[in-house]
Amino acid sequence: MKNEDNTDDFFLEPEPIDPKKLFNEEEYSTLIVNREGFNKKQNDTADLIESLFEKKLTRQEFEQVVDGLKNANAQKMMVDAIESTTNIHEQTVLAQAAWESGLDFSAYFLFFVSLACNPDAMLALEALTVIESTETKIESDVVMKAIGIASNSININSMIKEDLLTNLQSRLGE
Repeated sequence: MKNEDNTDDFFLEPEPIDPKKLFNEEEYSTLIVNREGFNKKQNDTADLIESLFEKKLTRQEFEQVVDGLKNANAQKMMVDAIESTTNIHEQTVLAQAAWESGLDFSAYFLFFVSLACNPDAMLALEALTVIESTETKIESDVVMKAIGIASNSININSMIKEDLLTNLQSRLGE
């Protein structure tokens, strides 16, 4: 088929990609998991984490991904992914997957306390749920640091702050 200028359609140069579109959070997830030095199992786990952000992910698919993360004992990689992004939605989804996995995040207790102090109520609530789900005994010096973080936090939802402090205080008596 010929165009008006007598050239074939299929020889036309494609439109250049607009880099701004690639970082449009409405269309693309920009979570990047650093895979340097990963083995096959770690790459598979990173794939699971990235799949949490697929558009149109059903609840059943989300649960399957979370089960895969649990089976992979992916606590460190999930925390690393949360730390690697500044996108609140991505952090929220990862925090939700953390508590839904049922994994023990006690080694990252202060990290989740800090997230629970985030001004974004959804992220704070998901992080609080990770804390509330932590059944492992947390050392009293760590709990005291956590109380300090929560007490000194401003811009945190007052109900979440109250629940967080109540949870932390109850851990001192354990």
